[in-house]
Amino acid sequence: MLEWHPEAQIQTPVVGPNRPPDPRSELHLVSWNIGYGGLGAEADFFLDGGKQVRPASRSIVERNLGGVLDFLKAHPVDLLMLQEVDKDAKRSHGIDQILAITEALPAYSHSFAANYRSPFVPAPLFDPLGRVHSGLLSMGRQHFTEALRLQLPGDYPWPTRVFHLKRCVHELRLPAPDGKDWVILHLHLSAFDKDGELRVQQMDFLKKRMLRLHAEGHHVLLLGDWNHAPPNFALDHYAHKAQRPTWFQQVPVGWTPHGWHWAYDNQVPSLRANNKPYSAGENFVTTVDTLLLSPDIELLELKCHDLGFTHSDHNPIEAKIKIKGSDTGT
Repeated sequence: MLEWHPEAQIQTPVVGPNRPPDPRSELHLVSWNIGYGGLGAEADFFLDGGKQVRPASRSIVERNLGGVLDFLKAHPVDLLMLQEVDKDAKRSHGIDQILAITEALPAYSHSFAANYRSPFVPAPLFDPLGRVHSGLLSMGRQHFTEALRLQLPGDYPWPTRVFHLKRCVHELRLPAPDGKDWVILHLHLSAFDKDGELRVQQMDFLKKRMLRLHAEGHHVLLLGDWNHAPPNFALDHYAHKAQRPTWFQQVPVGWTPHGWHWAYDNQVPSLRANNKPYSAGENFVTTVDTLLLSPDIELLELKCHDLGFTHSDHNPIEAKIKIKGSDTGT
């Protein structure tokens, strides 16, 4: 069938080392949209006003993926949350990036939640994107006790929806020392939806889910590529000469529940516009890769690494968090 119809909830296998449980009150993590190895500094993209449909050669993807792996190896953490990881796609020259990443980082268990599966994407008309199988790769030094793909609401109208992404949340669980769970909601929300209508539905879903999980006593962390700037984040926060892109959205003021708090680096942008290859000060840049923490979680450290968008159109974020009132590292 041409259109993929995922179920509302799908258990995603957890693969890799299955060590004995080690409940921890502190987590160290990296989140990064790696742009399928095809959106390095040299790239533009047709949906963002550029011309490129895919990198000109396999070697470009291999170079970008190599840069991603070099960074990840140099920053060992408890959790790696990676977005736009291709399993088999024409745009990334057929490279199985899940295999490449997990083989390079064998100490991590992993689980994959697809959000884009199409045997043939017909756009753009004269140079079609072709087949795509891509999604969220969630990796942990501990074996996740549960990994669940949750389908997000909303869709594009027919026939666009047949060939488009089916956005999801990857809900992951790890034991906490107090008998409850760490629940990680790994996400990548819509970007090019008109007027942000899909994002409104997706944010509604997230709010209900996170509040229910927290009411059950769990420690809830949301992270990934929100495709929203945080509340009150100014359009001109970073200096650049570009106009506001049509896709730019902010989390509405008043959306955030009482006591929940956003965590991000306001010194280094996490995203650059892809209407043309990257040149500092020329492209629109902003912050969309953030953490949202439940009231019982404390932020210890957070940094957006300024890699100059060399390997992806996103810069990675690294953070340390802990359960409030707990002893660090236990």
